[in-house]
Amino acid sequence: MKRTIRAALFGGAIFSAGIAQANDTYRIDGPSTVAAPSSGGYAWDGAYMSGFRGTLHDYNLFSHYFATVDANIITGDFDYLNVSILRVADCIISPWWLDSDITFFETYAAAHHFIRGGDLILLNDSSYADAIGQYLGVPTINNAAVPGFTGTGFPFDGPFGVVGAVNTAGSVGHLDPADVALNGGQVLATNAAGQITAAFWERDAFGPGTGKMIIVTDVNSIGDFAGTAQYFPLNDNGRFALNLVAGMIADTKTGGADCDKNGVLNIDDIDCFVDSFLNGEL
Repeated sequence: MKRTIRAALFGGAIFSAGIAQANDTYRIDGPSTVAAPSSGGYAWDGAYMSGFRGTLHDYNLFSHYFATVDANIITGDFDYLNVSILRVADCIISPWWLDSDITFFETYAAAHHFIRGGDLILLNDSSYADAIGQYLGVPTINNAAVPGFTGTGFPFDGPFGVVGAVNTAGSVGHLDPADVALNGGQVLATNAAGQITAAFWERDAFGPGTGKMIIVTDVNSIGDFAGTAQYFPLNDNGRFALNLVAGMIADTKTGGADCDKNGVLNIDDIDCFVDSFLNGEL
């Protein structure tokens, strides 16, 4: 029966203008192990980020189908950050992208994606892995005094629950309060020494027309290395990470006719539209 319905919808969708506003999606793209060869498992397609990235695809958590957050998430990885990626990405994530691997053009492109209204998630745990933040005037300072961090409000309280404390591992940095304040940011989290470990920029806060940005100064607070972030079942780090993304997509952008948001209008967009309808995501 479902196959028959799908066939009818597929045929009808070809002639339907309704597809143009069918699918609210938020796309997050990040560097692959090709773009970030020194990152190993911390590249966006690496093993340490797989728990976080895979959870973003869980329709029980992010979708229009009785999910915790009413928005679809698509993730992609790139071997080189170029105009084609920037055309389709809502958010660029830099999970642990060493300065020695990211080119100046990629740094410039990511920064100007944000300046022109796109979003950034930067997991900058050290001064040698903070090229985008440094370009924007918010570099990371090495060696936070103490591990772990806490905060109140977003993203310590959100649709995925209340977060007590976030664990850290490996290199952990911190941000200069003056850099955050002068550039329009707000402090999200501090460690026990009062050092800033997470900061957030609401839309237009960095400057008119800019997107949202969050900087967290430890990749392991979100990556699942050394038992820090766990996504099934969720621990405090996992809740922190998912609340963070939920806040980033609070004003979800519309995919429009490009339902699968791959930058090309073709038969796959009709297929995506039909699948979304049958899955109850519209």
